[in-house]
Amino acid sequence: MSAENNTDNNTVTLTIDGKSVTVAQGVTLWEAAREIGIDIPVLCHSPRMRPVGVCRMCVVDIGERVLAAACVRECAEGMTVATGGAEVEGHRRVLSQLLLSDYPDHSRREATTGDDALLELARSQGIVEIPYPEEPAGEGAAADDAAARGEDDSSPVIHVDHQACILCDRCIRACDELQHNDVIGRTGKGYTTRIAFDLDNPMGQSTCVACGECMACCPTGALTDKGLAGIRVERKG
Repeated sequence: MSAENNTDNNTVTLTIDGKSVTVAQGVTLWEAAREIGIDIPVLCHSPRMRPVGVCRMCVVDIGERVLAAACVRECAEGMTVATGGAEVEGHRRVLSQLLLSDYPDHSRREATTGDDALLELARSQGIVEIPYPEEPAGEGAAADDAAARGEDDSSPVIHVDHQACILCDRCIRACDELQHNDVIGRTGKGYTTRIAFDLDNPMGQSTCVACGECMACCPTGALTDKGLAGIRVERKG
């Protein structure tokens, strides 16, 4: 009877970390958890844009064979969700370590505005050392791959550090969905995959209008404001 009522009212009731919550049909697990004050970490997701489930940092345990990405998985009637636990936390920790293993030693975002989301997440997980350090590039293909990622300083206002990019696609969605400029996409394969502007032009030579939306939405040091390069933020605590 209660299930019928929920269907009629277009709502579902589920349990998240022992707390019961009723939400509208179509609401994601991440949104439902947020409504009851439970914070599920994300890197690729922003409430301003459609969820895509790229980074998988928001995975939760819903009793299925594999963990579910909370930002894209919709709530279901009677679902029981665990946002933490050994398996979930272990998954997030290893993923953070893998992302950091490729990260540059210096994050321009951390050094200026102090809000590098990847580094902040790593600190919350107690990660102080990178267990999978990148080997120095050798000759041939390995050296070419390393050189292919690099930096792009061609824009007068935005600095691009491809090595700090985690391919979360937030900049692409910000450019397409929020500003409708359709400038940013992806190029390359495997390790050499990176964001690109127009037909893989330098950012300063592309049709970018320097609105700054991509930079504002970037969670890492991949896209930063060149005007803040000389400013350093002191982190409290």
